[in-house]
Amino acid sequence: MIAFFLVSMGIAGALCFAAYYLIQMKVLEEVLTLDDGKGYYLIACILIGFVVSAAGFYVGQTAGYDQQEATSTMMALAILLDIMVALLTLIYGLVKFREPEHY
Repeated sequence: MIAFFLVSMGIAGALCFAAYYLIQMKVLEEVLTLDDGKGYYLIACILIGFVVSAAGFYVGQTAGYDQQEATSTMMALAILLDIMVALLTLIYGLVKFREPEHY
């Protein structure tokens, strides 16, 4: 069950950081403005959080974690932790976004 927590949180965090990196590169290349990049990143993190949570719920059900009360509660906690990780990386990314320097 601990591996279920760690893997799902790691996937959510990695996908959000990858989205941050890709969108930041587009902002630095001046394909996107900073405000548009932040908006796209917000939407990406929300979608990633919900998709990873839904996938975690599906995997938890197929693994049989919903059959017992203790593991069912832990599965719900894992889903909430996935969303929390996505939102924490969202906060990190929104603070760290930067524009290219113009001289």
